[in-house]
Amino acid sequence: MTMLRTVIPFCLVIVLFNLRLDLSRLIPEGETAPQSAVSPKNHSALSNDEYLKWLQEARRRSLNLSSTEEPIRIMYRAMNGLGHQLTRLSAAYHFAMLYQIPRVWPTHNPYCGGNSTIFTIYDYLIGEGQLMVDIPFFGDKNLYRNPNLFPRPNITLDHQDQQRVIHFSNEVQGYGHARGKLWPIEYLKKGNALGKEVTDYQLYHQLMLLFEHKHKARIQKVLEATRFNEHTVFGLHIRAGNGETGDFARKGRGMNDLDGWVERVVLLLCDYEQKHSHYFTKKPLMVYVGTDTGSVMQKLRAASNKTCEIPFVSSDQAFVEEGKSVTWNLGYDDLDKCLKGWEDMFLDMYLFTRCNSVMAGTYSSFTQSAPLSFIMHKAKRQQLQQQEEGDEQHPHYFCDVGVDGNRMDCASTLIEWLNQTTSMTWGVLNATKQRMKHEIMFPGLEGGGAIAQAFGRAGIKMD
Repeated sequence: MTMLRTVIPFCLVIVLFNLRLDLSRLIPEGETAPQSAVSPKNHSALSNDEYLKWLQEARRRSLNLSSTEEPIRIMYRAMNGLGHQLTRLSAAYHFAMLYQIPRVWPTHNPYCGGNSTIFTIYDYLIGEGQLMVDIPFFGDKNLYRNPNLFPRPNITLDHQDQQRVIHFSNEVQGYGHARGKLWPIEYLKKGNALGKEVTDYQLYHQLMLLFEHKHKARIQKVLEATRFNEHTVFGLHIRAGNGETGDFARKGRGMNDLDGWVERVVLLLCDYEQKHSHYFTKKPLMVYVGTDTGSVMQKLRAASNKTCEIPFVSSDQAFVEEGKSVTWNLGYDDLDKCLKGWEDMFLDMYLFTRCNSVMAGTYSSFTQSAPLSFIMHKAKRQQLQQQEEGDEQHPHYFCDVGVDGNRMDCASTLIEWLNQTTSMTWGVLNATKQRMKHEIMFPGLEGGGAIAQAFGRAGIKMD
C-alpha cells in the first residue's frame, strides 16, 4: 500500500511534464473578470448575480470561438442517468483544469429531440454554451491558474490554425472510482487529490446557478409551497427502483421491504429530532424527498402522521406508473415530456444542494454528485464560522441510511465519507450498514498512458 501512495501523484506529474502547449493562447482575448466586480484576492466578495452575469457572457462567447481562440476543445458526451453523467462530467472538468483547457462542452445522447442535436438536454437545463473551467476572479482558489498545484505542462501545436477536439464518451481516460478503505487516503488528503474536491464544487455550483436562473419560476413555486426557507431541511433520496430490472436489479440496489423501510426511517428521524430538539427550535425539521416511486410520498406522510408529524415534502412532478420502472434511456415520443423528465430530476438535485443535510436511502451517483459536494462545502464553511464566531445551526451531514432504514452514518468531510469513518452514527448501532459503492471519480493509478492516448486521438503530440 505504501508503494501505491507514492506512485499515484508521480504518474500524473510525469504526464504533465510531457505536454508542451503555449497555454496562454487558450484564453480568448477579453475573457477576464470585470475588475469592478471583485479583486483577484477576494473572490468571496463576488455575488451570485455578478458571477452569473459573467458566466452568461463567457458562455455566449464560447459558442463561436475560432481555432486561434480555442486551439483545444473538450467535448464530453454524457451517458446514463443524471448522477452518473455528472460524476463523469466532473472528471472531464478536472481533466480540463489539470491541462489548462479553459472550457468543457457537455453533450448528451440524443434521447430528447431525435438525432437532430446532441446538445438538446443541456441546452434546455442550463442554456447554450460551454462550462467555464478558468474562473479568473477566484483568486487563490482558482486552481487553473495556481502555479503551486503542480508543474504545469508546456505544449506546442504543429498547426496553430487547426482546432483539436478531445472527445470523452461516458468515462474519462485516466480516472476511476474511489474505493473506500482501499483507496490511498493519504493521496486524497494531499491537495485534495490534485484539487478534485475543489473543482467538483466549482462545477456543481456553476451548474446549479445556471439551472436556477433558467428555471427560476418553478423553483420559487416549490420553495414557497413548502416554506423551504423557514425550516431546517434534510434531503432524503429514495431510489426504490419502481420495478426497474437490468443493472439496477443485478447490483441489488432495490428495497425488498419498502413499507417496513419507510416506517423505520420515519421513526429514526423522529428519534433524532427529539434528541436534538435544540437545533430545530427556530427552524423546525422538514424532509424534502426525491424518489423514483410515487407511492413513497404517501407512505412517508402516513408513517409520520402516526408518530412525530415531521413534514415530508416534494416538488410537483409526474411519476411513471407504479412498477413500470424509471430509467435514463426511457423512450419518449414527445420532446416536451422528455425534457420535463430531465428537468424534474435536475430540480430534485438542485433542491438537495439547498438542504442542510442529505440522506441517501441507498447508494446512488445521484446523491454522490452535486448534493455530496455541496454538503461538504457547507460543512467546511460552517466549521470555519464556528471557530470564528460560534454557530448554533444544525451541522451539515451527508448520511448513508442503513439497509433496514433504522440507522444512519453521517460524515462532515469527504475523507470521512470515503474512508467510512463517519463523525456521527444514529439509530440501531448493530443494524446493517448501507452497501456502499463510491461513485466519485479521481485521477487513477494508470492515468498516464490513458491520458496520453486521449491527447493522441485528438492529434496532439506528446514527447
